[in-house]
Amino acid sequence: MPDGARFCPECGTPVVAGAPSSDSRRIVTAVFIDLVGSTVLAETLDPEALRRTMDRYYRACTTAVAEHGGVVEKFIGDAVMAVFGAFVTHEDDALHAVRAACAVRESVAAIATGPGVRLDIHCGIASGEAVVAGALGGAARVVGDVVHTAARLQSHAEPHEILIGEETAGLVGGRVRMEAVAPLRVKGKREPVAARRVLSVLDAASREDLVPLVGREGELRVLWAEFAETRDERRSRPVTVAGPPGIGKSRLVREFLDRVGEDAVVLRAGCQAFGAGLAHRPLAEAVWSLPGGWEQAQRALETLRPGADRAVTALAVALGIRTGSGLPVSVDEIGWAFRRLLEALGRDAPVVLVLEDFQWAQPTLSGMVADLAEGARDTPLLIIRVARAETGAAVPAGDLALRLDALPPAQTERLVELLADRAEVAAQEAVTTDDLARVVRECDGNPLFAELLLENLAGHRAVDQGVPTSIRVLLTAWLDRLPATDRAVLERAAGVGGSFTAADVRALAEDEPALADGVLDDALGRLLRSRVVHPYGPPGTYRFTRALARDTLYEMTSKARRATWHTVLADRLEGGAPGPAAEGDLAHHLESACRLRSEADPGDPGLPALTGRAARALVATGYGALHRRDLPAAVSLMERGRALTPDGDPQHRVLAARITDAYAALGRWDSARRAVAEAERRNGDDAPTRDTCAILRQLIALRSGGPEPAGAAYAPGGGPAVPGPADDLSWCRLHQLSSLRSFAEGRVGAAEGSMRDALSRARGLGDTYEGNRILASICELTQWSPTPLTQAIALCEELVRRFDGDRSLLVPVLLARARHLALSDRVDAAREDIALVRVHCDDLALALGTLAAGQTAGFVESLAGAHLTAAGHYGAAADGLAALGQTRTAATLRLYAARERFCAGDGPGPDAAELADPPADRPEETRTRAVRLALRARVRARAGAYGDAVGDAGRAVAALDGTDDPCLIGDVWFEAARVLDAAGEPERARHAAGRALDALTAKEAVLPARTVRAWSTAGPEEDR
Repeated sequence: MPDGARFCPECGTPVVAGAPSSDSRRIVTAVFIDLVGSTVLAETLDPEALRRTMDRYYRACTTAVAEHGGVVEKFIGDAVMAVFGAFVTHEDDALHAVRAACAVRESVAAIATGPGVRLDIHCGIASGEAVVAGALGGAARVVGDVVHTAARLQSHAEPHEILIGEETAGLVGGRVRMEAVAPLRVKGKREPVAARRVLSVLDAASREDLVPLVGREGELRVLWAEFAETRDERRSRPVTVAGPPGIGKSRLVREFLDRVGEDAVVLRAGCQAFGAGLAHRPLAEAVWSLPGGWEQAQRALETLRPGADRAVTALAVALGIRTGSGLPVSVDEIGWAFRRLLEALGRDAPVVLVLEDFQWAQPTLSGMVADLAEGARDTPLLIIRVARAETGAAVPAGDLALRLDALPPAQTERLVELLADRAEVAAQEAVTTDDLARVVRECDGNPLFAELLLENLAGHRAVDQGVPTSIRVLLTAWLDRLPATDRAVLERAAGVGGSFTAADVRALAEDEPALADGVLDDALGRLLRSRVVHPYGPPGTYRFTRALARDTLYEMTSKARRATWHTVLADRLEGGAPGPAAEGDLAHHLESACRLRSEADPGDPGLPALTGRAARALVATGYGALHRRDLPAAVSLMERGRALTPDGDPQHRVLAARITDAYAALGRWDSARRAVAEAERRNGDDAPTRDTCAILRQLIALRSGGPEPAGAAYAPGGGPAVPGPADDLSWCRLHQLSSLRSFAEGRVGAAEGSMRDALSRARGLGDTYEGNRILASICELTQWSPTPLTQAIALCEELVRRFDGDRSLLVPVLLARARHLALSDRVDAAREDIALVRVHCDDLALALGTLAAGQTAGFVESLAGAHLTAAGHYGAAADGLAALGQTRTAATLRLYAARERFCAGDGPGPDAAELADPPADRPEETRTRAVRLALRARVRARAGAYGDAVGDAGRAVAALDGTDDPCLIGDVWFEAARVLDAAGEPERARHAAGRALDALTAKEAVLPARTVRAWSTAGPEEDR
C-alpha cells in the first residue's frame, strides 16, 4: 500500500489509517530462539569472527521468520523473539511458526564457525491471546502470558530441541511429527506446563444458504411432524434444537421454515447475553419480525376482546413505541400480551416462534416462553428454541429435544463438494482434491467450519498443510481479509453489542476520519450485500450473521479501546430519551467500561468516577426490574451494582432493603439474610445502616417464620433500640415490622395505623415503589380493621385506578373491594370483582392470586347464604395452599369449609380432629382460635351438650381480647348468641347479639348486621 494512500490501488476501497487496528487482542504464536553456548563461542572466536558469526545467526533467524510470515519483535542478547499472526491472522500461523523454527535450526547448524565449533539453538513456541501494539508493516510489541510461556519453554529446551505448548500442538494438528515430554515446572506458573517436542514437519500432499441442506432429513421430518400436529390439534408445542457452534442448528430451522412457506405465520428473535430488557426484548424483536411489524401486531390484537387495549399498551411499551404512564408495565403483562398476540395470529394460520441463542435466555424469559407453551389457548403454535450447547446439555423439561451431531463422513464430503462448486474454488490452480479432502477431515463434520475452511481456500493465501481446526483462528483469518473500512465498521458494530444501528457505529467512528463522508454507509451496504450482517428487529437495526464473528472481533479489540467505546455509548444514551431499554443498555455499557478499564489500566485516575456511574446505573436498572416484577434480573443487577459501590456508601442500606424485598418475593430467605449481612460488612460503621439492617433482619424472621434474631427488638415505642428521628428509611421499615407484629396479635387497627405511618415515611423518602407496596398493604388491612366500609371502598376505588397498569398490585386491591362490597350487601358486584381477578390471575399465571380469589369467593358466598358453595371454595383454596407448603393457612381454610358445611346441615359435620385444641407448642392465630372454639360450641349445642357448648362459646369470646377486627368480633359474638339461646339463656343471648350488632354496625357491614337483626327480631331460630 503506498504511503499516504486514501484508497486501495487495486479495489478502490477507502483505507482506514492504521488498519487493522493496532493495540488489538489477537490469537498469536510467539517464538523464542536462543543460541546455545554463546559464552564458549565468544571465548573461542576472534572478535571479528564472532561478529560475523552472530550476524549470520541473526540473519538466519530474521530471514526464516520473514519468509514464513512472522515478525521479529525484539532481540534480547543472543535470543530472538518472533511473533506470527501479529497484525493479520492466517489459519496456519502456528504451523508457519514451527516451520520457521525448524528452518532456523537447520540454517544455524550450517553456519561455518571454525574447527571444533558447531552452532546450535534451542527454541520454545506457544500460542494464545495477547495484546499486539505497533503498526502494520513495522515492528510488533506483544504483551501477554503467551510470551512468557514461550520463553519458559525455550529455557527448558535442550540444544537442537524445539518445544511447543499444547495450544500450538492443537493448532498444527497432524502436519507436525511430535512427541510428548513430561510436564514442565516453570518459573511463574502455578501448574505444570504441558509441552511437545517437535521432531519434523510433514510434507504435503453471509446467511444466504450457499448450497442445499445436506443430511438432517430425520430432524426435518420430526419438525414437520410437530408442526402438523400443532396445526391439526390447534395446540402449542415446544421444541429445542441444540448442538455445538456451527453444527447447523439455524440452517436446519431455515430449511424447515422454507418448507413451511406461507402456510404459517413466522416470528423470529434472538436472545442476548447482556443488555436491557433481556426478559422481554426477544419478544419485542419477534413482533418486529412480522412482515407488517408493529402495525400487523396491533391490528391482530385489536380483534381480541376483552383486553385488547391492555395488550396493545403492554406490547407498545415493550417495543419502545410508547412509554408507560404511571406504573411500569410488568414482564408478566408483556408476556401475557405476547401470548394474546400469538393467539390472535393463530386464528387464521399456524404460528411458528423461533428463538435463537436461547442459551442466553434469562430465567424470567425462560419462564415466559414456558408459559406461552402451556397457556396459549386454541392456538396452533410451534415454539423452536435454538440453543448453543454441546451434546448432552440439559433441555427444558417437556421439550422435544433435537440434538444435532456432526455430519457423517459421506455427508460431509457431499457438503464440501457443493460448497466448493458454489464458490468456484475448485477452479483455482492452487486447490487440489487433496485440499478438499483435508477440509473434510479438518472440519470434523461441522458445516460452519467447512464453509470457513473453504473460504480460506478462496482467499489470498492457499491452505497450507495442517489447517488448524480452531474456529477463532479461522474467523480471524476471514476477518483479516475484509477491506479495511469494512473491518473498521464491523469492529465498532461488535463493540455496540448483539444488535446495532448505523448511528451507533457512527458514534464510535468519530475518532476515525476515514469513516466520514458516507464511507461508513457504503461499507455497511457492502456488508449487507455480502450478508456479513443482516437486518434484525426494529427498522434500521442490524445483527452479525455469524455471532461467533462478532464475539471474535470484540475479543480482538484491546480492552482499553473497548472501554472507551462503551463509555461513548453510555454518554450517548445518557443524552437520549429515557426508558427501560435505555437504562439497561446504559448499565451494560458502563459496567463493561468499568470492568475493562480496571483490567487494562487499574491506575486510571478516571476509574473511580466511572465505577460510580456504573454502580448507579446498575442499581437504577435493578430498581426498574423490581418494579416490573422481573425478580431474577432485579437481584442480579442490584448485586452487581452493590459490588461496585464503595464501602461506606449510604446506598448499601437502601440496597439491602431492595435486595431483601426481591429475595423475599422469591422465597429465598437465606439469600435475604446474606444481603443484610453484606450491607453491614460494607457500611457497618454507619449508625443508620446498622438500624436498617437490624430491622430488616427482624422483618425477615417474622415473614419467614424463622427464629427471632438476637439483640434488643426494635419497636416504635422508644427505648435504646430505635432509629434516629430523621432516618425515614429505617422508620418506614420499622413501622412495617410493627404492623406485621400487630396483625399477628389480631390488632388490625394498630397494624393499619403502623402502615399509614410507614406510608408517611415512604413519602418523605420520595419512594413511589415503597409507597405503592404500602398502599396495597393498607388496602388489604382494611378488610379486618375498624376502618368503616365507606372509607375502605373509597381507598379501593382510588387504588384500582392507580394500579390498573400493574395487575400484580391490582389483584389484592380488587379482592379487598370484593369483601367490602359483599359486606355492604352488594354481592353481585363482589362476584364481578372476583371473576375479574380470576381473569387477571389466569392471564398472568398468578397462582397465589387464584387461591386468594377462591378464599374471597368462600367469604362472599358465605355471606350470601350459599354455604355449600362457600365450602367448596374454601376447600379448593386450602388444597392449593397446602400443595405450596402453606399448611398453617390451609388448616384455617379447612376449618372455614367445615363451618360452612355445618351451617348448610350437610354431611357429618366437622370431625374431632378439626375441632381439637392444638398442641401447646403450636399456638394458633387469634382468628383461627376464635373461629374454632365458636364452631365447636355450635356443634356441641346441636348435640345437646349445652354445658360444654356454653364453655366453648365463652372461650371463643375471650379469644377476642386484644383484637379489633369488627367482622370477627361480630361473627364470634353472634355464634355465642346462638349457642346461649339454644342452651336456654335468652338474656345472655340478647346481650351477645347486641355486641355482635354494635361491632358490625361500626364497620358499616350492612349484610351481616341485617342477619343479626333478623335473628334478634324473629326470636330463636331452629339451630341448623
